[in-house]
Amino acid sequence: MRYFLLLLLFSSQVMAQNVATDEKVVGLFYFLPLLGHVHQSPEKTSASLTTIQCSHPVKVIESSKVVINPSWAYVEVADYRGFIRKEFLSEKRPDCFQGRYPNFFDGLNLDLSELYYWGRLYDQYIQVETRVR
Repeated sequence: MRYFLLLLLFSSQVMAQNVATDEKVVGLFYFLPLLGHVHQSPEKTSASLTTIQCSHPVKVIESSKVVINPSWAYVEVADYRGFIRKEFLSEKRPDCFQGRYPNFFDGLNLDLSELYYWGRLYDQYIQVETRVR
């Protein structure tokens, strides 16, 4: 019986180590848009886990258990794990509107629900370049 318990304890520790090493942090990136969301799934219409602002640090994670579209990144922001479009991430800290005009931005007095809706609007906003001359 003692050997069985030791074997069970050892195998659970090995399994815990395998789970822990399955994920790795690829790098620290910064959020580019003025406002946005960490999504529950890799779709721009999915539920929001949290709202973030420009230059917020984001840890990008690789995991064999999470398979996603190449245009999305699996991220960790504070206590949340979710998804952000890769086009919204930068390796360098961006020069944000909030940083350039802090008095103006603070004067807007946006509450959490307003930050949420402005972030959702930016999720739906599509930037393209035209070929019209």
